[in-house]
Amino acid sequence: MTERGLLANILNVPPLIFRFQWNPDLLQERKRYKYQQANSFGRWGFDQSTAAWSAGALSAMGGIWEDIKEWGPLLTATKPYEALEGEPRQYTLEFKLTADERGPHDEDDHFGGKIEPDLALLRSFMYPAWDIIDVGKWLVNGFAGEGWTPPCWNRPPTCTLVMGPLSFDCVMEDLDIKITDFKSDLSAARAEVSVRLREQTHSPTPMIDFVVRHKGIIESYTREGFAADLVDATPILNLFL
Repeated sequence: MTERGLLANILNVPPLIFRFQWNPDLLQERKRYKYQQANSFGRWGFDQSTAAWSAGALSAMGGIWEDIKEWGPLLTATKPYEALEGEPRQYTLEFKLTADERGPHDEDDHFGGKIEPDLALLRSFMYPAWDIIDVGKWLVNGFAGEGWTPPCWNRPPTCTLVMGPLSFDCVMEDLDIKITDFKSDLSAARAEVSVRLREQTHSPTPMIDFVVRHKGIIESYTREGFAADLVDATPILNLFL
């Protein structure tokens, strides 16, 4: 079965499920992490190994390694970097919509030769809406006699990106629709779309990604020549082998 790419939020009212008519021309993933330089350069002595020695030989070896690493900033007169915090992943997608051609997943035609439903779905991710939780609270409060005041539209819906092995909850930061061809009634015939998404980490998908990512890491250990790569990546062993 051919994989389908989607941008969806099934908990929105109404549910939003945009299916890519064609595979995107571009899917760019960007991940950034913030660092800052430390206040000090380090020390020449073995202070950390001495402090760790009382905890055992293994802890002392770890302390020696930390002491050796502190010599690097001193030898280069540069302050080392310290990790601060990560930034959510950012995805940029570019794709096309065509009213007069049937996509791989279309049965007869594409919405009767239209792309307006596609555009309506995409635009809906940029406007405030209710979700099923909001509506549920509204109904519960109403039947409980606390009033039938509808919930406020205060945020756009989140957006789940499903693209082959990728599946992430995101927020849509930017939507750029370029109409490149029109029909005789001036409805859109062709469009080029660019979407920028940012990962919403307040969701279950980071946990799923953690498992999938580490599964891939373990799988990478089975490649031919991994043992030699391990030696090459170990600085001290390279001095003697």
